[in-house]
Amino acid sequence: MDELAAKQVLLDFELITLIALAVGVSFYALLRRVRRHEPSLEPDDYDMFDLVLMFFPAILFLMNPIIEAVTAASGNAKPVEPPKNDIFSAFVNIGYFAFVGIMTCGIIEWIRNRRVVDLFGLRELSLPKILVISILGGVASMLICAWAVGEFSTSYLEGIFGELEVQEPVKMFQESSSIVHLSLTILMACVAAPVVEELLFRGYMYGTLRRLTNPVFAAVIIGGLFAVVHGNLPALLPLWVFSILLCLAYEMTRCLWVPVGMHVFFNGANIVLMLMPESAK
Repeated sequence: MDELAAKQVLLDFELITLIALAVGVSFYALLRRVRRHEPSLEPDDYDMFDLVLMFFPAILFLMNPIIEAVTAASGNAKPVEPPKNDIFSAFVNIGYFAFVGIMTCGIIEWIRNRRVVDLFGLRELSLPKILVISILGGVASMLICAWAVGEFSTSYLEGIFGELEVQEPVKMFQESSSIVHLSLTILMACVAAPVVEELLFRGYMYGTLRRLTNPVFAAVIIGGLFAVVHGNLPALLPLWVFSILLCLAYEMTRCLWVPVGMHVFFNGANIVLMLMPESAK
């Protein structure tokens, strides 16, 4: 029952965030009309059509909390599963991310006729600068999100709901049955997920909402959506804060490689911690 309640909280949070997004966009549109002032458009800028288009790849992530809540409510949550091919499942997950990434790039390049490289500032910074900023930002993110906010969130929520399930990627590491499966899972966590999630959430979705509203509102809303699609209640607040930090890094550098690098460092550091002998006890 506690796990069911947690799934319902995630679904409610997603719905509230989507409603807040719609209300916020409407408010800012009305505000611009009242002031009769439209900010000057930059080259390759975003518009309302992007607000619609960005949800085509995003829905592949946003439907996860809905599916999990419905499954839990039906009483079929966590049934006894037959043995499965972990390696095949890992390939499916990597393919899932690849499909979302290709769809996002396709929308930007083929429908909106923009260059991803230019739109997301992929040539704005040199590789050494990207690495240094990413490592510093990743360390700060670990200290703030994984430890400070994470410890508070976990202890507070478990006091309400009892012991809750860990995130799906964590379970994948814990249940890894071979070195091949472990390697594929690391590839997914440290390459596929950071690149695709940053391309979609920070690049396209944050960029679109930022243009239609303002950076603070966009960072908070996109952060909420980014956190909820990971489907884990204890991780909701840490990932929300982490997403806001990634938006801040992107805003300050205008280079999407920086939040990608921070995301890689964050996931990689968590993997190292999970693989340490102390964490297995």
